[in-house]
Amino acid sequence: MIGFDRGDERALAGAILDGAAKRPNQLFGAYFEGTAQSDALGAAYEGVYRLPVDATGIRPKGIYKIFECLDDSVRRCPAECPKRLLLDSLLIHLNDDHQWSRERIAVWLAGVAAPAGGRAGGVRS
Repeated sequence: MIGFDRGDERALAGAILDGAAKRPNQLFGAYFEGTAQSDALGAAYEGVYRLPVDATGIRPKGIYKIFECLDDSVRRCPAECPKRLLLDSLLIHLNDDHQWSRERIAVWLAGVAAPAGGRAGGVRS
């Protein structure tokens, strides 16, 4: 929701940053691949759960129990496109379609002014 301050969104931003530090390469089109790649939602999942070294194929199902904002908050895309999506879908949209870095997504999610640019330098799947 626009203008609504939610602590779980800031906590989700922190989880994204924590998970991104564990798998330094950004991934597009999947949550995890191999030992060093994740997308934004995958990074959030790894920020709160311990995962195997190779997390290929793991889906972040349990994360919805921790961050209610993922499926109860509709937001407008901040990347100047007309989409309005549930927050979980919006994170994937920003990651895959606009190729925002996980760090830029976290900054936006936390409500801090997003840095200019911010395209990911990761690996495409």
